[in-house]
Amino acid sequence: MIDALIRRYYACFNERRFRDAASLFENDALLEHIPFGQQSRGIDGYVRFATAWLAAFPDGTFAVDRVERRTEMMFEVHLLATGTHLGIFDIGIYQFKPTSRKATLRLRELLSIRDEKIYTSTLSFDLNDLISQLSTVDYSELTARLERVRRLHDELLRAEGDAARERDVADRLGPELDAARRALRPHYNRERSP
Repeated sequence: MIDALIRRYYACFNERRFRDAASLFENDALLEHIPFGQQSRGIDGYVRFATAWLAAFPDGTFAVDRVERRTEMMFEVHLLATGTHLGIFDIGIYQFKPTSRKATLRLRELLSIRDEKIYTSTLSFDLNDLISQLSTVDYSELTARLERVRRLHDELLRAEGDAARERDVADRLGPELDAARRALRPHYNRERSP
C-alpha cells in the first residue's frame, strides 16, 4: 500500500499531474528542501516546487531507485532525477544559469506517511554534485581577471610604504577579485540575466 502511494507520488510529477498529487498530501503537509532551507506547505507548496523544477528542467523526471523503511511511518526514497538544464535553477542562495546539459542527480527524499497521506517531505541532495554538473566556469573571463589581479599584485608590491598608493591599488583590486570569483563560481551570482 505504502509502496503504491510513493510510486503514485512520483508518477504525478513525471506525468505533470501536479494537482492530482493533492490526494496524497495532508492539507498542511510540510515540504522542506535541504540544504537550501526552503520550506512550504501542502499541495500549493508541492506545485510551486514542481513548477520551479520544470522551469529549469522541462523534460525532468524522477525515478525511484529504492525505498527504505526508517520507522513505522518514515520512508527514505532514493531517486535518480534526470533532465536537460534549459532554464534558471534558482534554489536558495544558489542560482544556476542554463547549461543545455543533460543532468543526472541523485536525490533522497524522506517521507513521513500517516493514514495513507504524506505529512512531511524532506528532499536533499549532494550540493557538490549539483555544482559540478550545473555550474559553468568562464575560463577566458577567469584568466583575464586573474591577469589583472596579478598586475595589481605587482603594483601593490611596488607601492609598499606609500599608504595612499596602497589604498588606491587595494580599491581597484576588490572589484577584480569579485569578478574573478563570479567567473569561477557563477552559481553564487544572483543576477537574473542568463
